[in-house]
Amino acid sequence: MRKQCEQILKNLFHDNLIYTRCKSGYTQAAMAEVLMMDVRSYVELDHGCSGCSALTLCLFLIFCCKDPTEFLCQLKISIERYTNNAA
Repeated sequence: MRKQCEQILKNLFHDNLIYTRCKSGYTQAAMAEVLMMDVRSYVELDHGCSGCSALTLCLFLIFCCKDPTEFLCQLKISIERYTNNAA
């Protein structure tokens, strides 16, 4: 169950990351700088190949996310749906 919850977070984060980068007009290098990470590591996130660390998620919510509360509500709803269906 934990692995599936990690996948839910990874997918939601990736969707929001791409949306935010495209809407802001940032390059991958610019987003990497905002998130205080190596460009190569950012590209892995951008392509959906890896999940985010807790620090990257926090930096995204603080500096990039227009509505962090909405992001967290979406995450909560998605995980609750999964756990209710898995039960």
